[in-house]
Amino acid sequence: MAVMAVIVPTSNVARAHEPDATEIALGSLVDAELAFARMSLEQGIRAAFLANFSSDGVVFEPAPVRLRAVWPARPQSVDAKAVRLEWQPAQAGVSRSADMGFTTGPSKLTDARRPQFVRHGVFFSVWQRDARHVWRVGIDIGTTTPEAPDFVPLGAAPRAAYVGKTAYSAQRSALLALERRPVTSKHAYADLLALDARLYRDGILPIAGRAAVAEHVASRAVRIEWLPFEVRMSRSADMAATYGSFNASGGSDGDRDGYYVHVWLRDARGRWRLAYDITNL
Repeated sequence: MAVMAVIVPTSNVARAHEPDATEIALGSLVDAELAFARMSLEQGIRAAFLANFSSDGVVFEPAPVRLRAVWPARPQSVDAKAVRLEWQPAQAGVSRSADMGFTTGPSKLTDARRPQFVRHGVFFSVWQRDARHVWRVGIDIGTTTPEAPDFVPLGAAPRAAYVGKTAYSAQRSALLALERRPVTSKHAYADLLALDARLYRDGILPIAGRAAVAEHVASRAVRIEWLPFEVRMSRSADMAATYGSFNASGGSDGDRDGYYVHVWLRDARGRWRLAYDITNL
């Protein structure tokens, strides 16, 4: 899904579209994801994840752990490439400041030792640039799906629309206040959502659109409480990712605890909107 300029092959016609800074950043992010996926196939999952995660990067197992603090201590597999994880970015987005972004798409897990084993899923990664301006994975979570997911029917990925003042500290506080407020009705949850919000839940295909997402969540939980562990925000304060634990009660799923990742984007009026609501349980 790399973004590139369109060249019109006529001597007296200029380039139809010069890529702007956001398009260039988006293209570089997609390239980073593709390189990460390629390394996983060539060198194995462990080597690829350790090479591409930030020093404080978090992976869900299902609880969030700092990958570089935990994975090196684990014994290495005799055959690093026996378990094969394939994925490809289907959609991506970047902040206005081009220092933060996300990628998502289909994944497939297979095991050479078990030829019949195939697990389809969806991955979601939050990326941030490090001090050398290199994209690194900051948060990574995945869900399983009953079949290979098709992202085309979901439509274009949600985008931030805010271009006003940053007010970084104030916006961080405002976002935390939203996260810590219990959700006690379908209306209250829907009011948080972007119009093109996405819902990822283990065992189902992604759901898109405010109405469909709110309907699914409301049918399974009457009350939801989120406890954010961390907030990561772009310098332009138009994109942020939070992760933590949740408790959901009532509804068809009964009482349930788990972990979540949220991606928030600010709309044209500067309001934070929940664009991606993801749990792996």
